[in-house]
Amino acid sequence: MIMADAALGLLSIFCGCQANVFLLELIITGSPHSYYALTCAQYVCVACFTMPLLLRFKEPHERVGAASGIWPLRWRRSRVSLRHKLVLAVVGWAMSVGNNIVFGFDISIPLHATFRSSSLMLNMLAGYFFFGKRFTTPQVASALIICLGLITLTLEGARRKDGTGVDAAPCTAAAASTPMWQWGCGVAILLATTACTAALSVFQEHVYRCARANEAAMAAAPATEDAPPMWVEALCFSHLCAIPLFFLQPMRLYGEFAQIEAGSRLHVALNCVTQVVCIAGVYFMNDKTSAFTLTLTLTLRKLASFALSVVYFGHYRELSAVQWVAMVGALMAGTAYPFLPKVHHRASDTVSVSTATGARTKKDD
Repeated sequence: MIMADAALGLLSIFCGCQANVFLLELIITGSPHSYYALTCAQYVCVACFTMPLLLRFKEPHERVGAASGIWPLRWRRSRVSLRHKLVLAVVGWAMSVGNNIVFGFDISIPLHATFRSSSLMLNMLAGYFFFGKRFTTPQVASALIICLGLITLTLEGARRKDGTGVDAAPCTAAAASTPMWQWGCGVAILLATTACTAALSVFQEHVYRCARANEAAMAAAPATEDAPPMWVEALCFSHLCAIPLFFLQPMRLYGEFAQIEAGSRLHVALNCVTQVVCIAGVYFMNDKTSAFTLTLTLTLRKLASFALSVVYFGHYRELSAVQWVAMVGALMAGTAYPFLPKVHHRASDTVSVSTATGARTKKDD
């Protein structure tokens, strides 16, 4: 059963996320100013697909009385606190919007993928300071290589963007028309969203620990059949509660939806569906497998996205030798990281929470 769960999660991530990135680049090629509307559509789609998993039909005794109403469904028992759901929704919304709008600042998919891979170093620092995790020398070296590669890639991109390099290769028309300050703003937004990604993963681990601890501390065992999987609840409400935030800019939302070209509408619909498959696979793997497996899967998926974008969309024409070395080195270090030796914690140092229903113990890598 565990192998089947892992296979399902791997299939969702590699197929869903890979198709999602491919469709995203097709969309920004045909409708380059639809990032905000696209993110909103993705959130609505994820909420609609996951909400039925949080509902159930009322039992006969629950339909008695005027207060029950005529609605035949009711929410299943919540396992995550409302406060945690709202924090996940707001931070996740800001991160998702930022990740998509940076493409309007002439940020390419390869640079985007490399920045996202740099969250490994931030996660390492967060784990060291907040969870007492320790890392081996090869692990630290791998994280440093990723950071150095990212810095080199960014500085080289800025030099070529500014046109000061004697070996600067000709850029595309869109890149040439983008001011240096605008590209710098895109890099700053991308850096902020990368930090948010690391912070959100740390907070999500805290949320799951608190929820399991609360269930374990309950005097009476809750009804397990009435409780949805924790990853489904976190996924649904982190998107459902964030949908109203998109209407903070209603005119922009309406304008971007209206500007989507007819040829891109099918791509937008498919992108939303693949986003559901992708994000569900990530949440599912986070709940069903170890952090080692999830880190390995996501890193390899990013490497595959990078290769597809560079080859299929022709980004290799815009990369210098320094950028190639920096980008490939960073991605290779990220790929090798899960295989590096780890610090083996004593059994007494392992934090475990057992629920009344005999939930399994999750070990930190």
